[in-house]
Amino acid sequence: VKQCVAPAAVMRSEHMRMLVSWREDVVRHGDRRYTAFDGKVYEKSLARTCLGCHNKEQFCNRCHTYAGVSEPYCWNCHNEPQPSIARSTP
Repeated sequence: VKQCVAPAAVMRSEHMRMLVSWREDVVRHGDRRYTAFDGKVYEKSLARTCLGCHNKEQFCNRCHTYAGVSEPYCWNCHNEPQPSIARSTP
């Protein structure tokens, strides 16, 4: 079972602050390691950590619409993830 970097209640209230902090840490200080509450270490990466489990449409867009807040500005710098296309095997 995959586990998020923080409990759901924390992520609901703190995810934007966490992402901004991660951005600053990575871009300005080269710090790419995040140690979670349980001691597990994750890479500070939107694409490789967050979007490895979370789908942009179901998590980002749905929650931002529900909360009535604008679309996140993550995509100003990051490429928007494209829905995966199922590959058929010969």
